[in-house]
Amino acid sequence: MKFYDWDNEHTTRSVANGYDRGVAVGEKLMMAHVELEEDTITTSHSHDYEEIIYVVYGKWQVTVGEDVFVIEANQSLVVPPNIEHSAVALEKTLAVVATNYRPEWRENSDFWLHYNEEKHLWAV
Repeated sequence: MKFYDWDNEHTTRSVANGYDRGVAVGEKLMMAHVELEEDTITTSHSHDYEEIIYVVYGKWQVTVGEDVFVIEANQSLVVPPNIEHSAVALEKTLAVVATNYRPEWRENSDFWLHYNEEKHLWAV
């Protein structure tokens, strides 16, 4: 048994460009507690498993294949496996994303999905 307190500052979180994710890990399932600043992007990607997105507050625009959905408070979207999808927060958003076990979430090796070069200035 594991207990997660998302208000506890010691909870392990991945942070990148306005995308702040904490992960609860089970044997076969994971749940992400995702806080998004307005205009935070998730670049187009796909994976071999489905995920369910539940928005607690805010607005998250998710593009799945050719379809565009705006998910608001108390709404959910099921993203099928192996379908290209991307997202942008239309306002400050808190969402919960459930899926089967994904090591990249635990290792934070998918940080590049939330990288937005337009929000960075590079010294020459």
